[in-house]
Amino acid sequence: MFAGPACSGKSTLAAEVARRRGWPHLSMDATRQRLLPGASHTRADRAVAYRAMLFAAELLLGVGAGAVLDAPYGHAEDRADLARVAAGQWKLIECRVSPEAAVARLRARGIRTRRAPTSPKRGWCASIASTATPARACCSIR
Repeated sequence: MFAGPACSGKSTLAAEVARRRGWPHLSMDATRQRLLPGASHTRADRAVAYRAMLFAAELLLGVGAGAVLDAPYGHAEDRADLARVAAGQWKLIECRVSPEAAVARLRARGIRTRRAPTSPKRGWCASIASTATPARACCSIR
């Protein structure tokens, strides 16, 4: 599971891991757009996408397959639901981005903003953790 704010690189990383593993890539943005085309980006809309992704992951795990999920997972209940379904079979990769880098990436996508998405003040960091044994690896991207 890849988690983090907008523009942190989670979707790019998740897509590459899914490709290399031959697993489905379940993206919250793609799921939300497919289920609720044209809907606003509200917590309620995201909750629908989270439930759909959770259901798909549950079905895949039930037949012994894997999946790569990517979403902000900023609320503890969203992560807890996945932990319950995955029962220790999941890893968390948490992506972070500096406010300056987030704004630059949004502008590169053609989105004009003066404020960055909520994110830490330091550079990009990914932490890989299982429910039992967390490990941490960080690097800066400028």
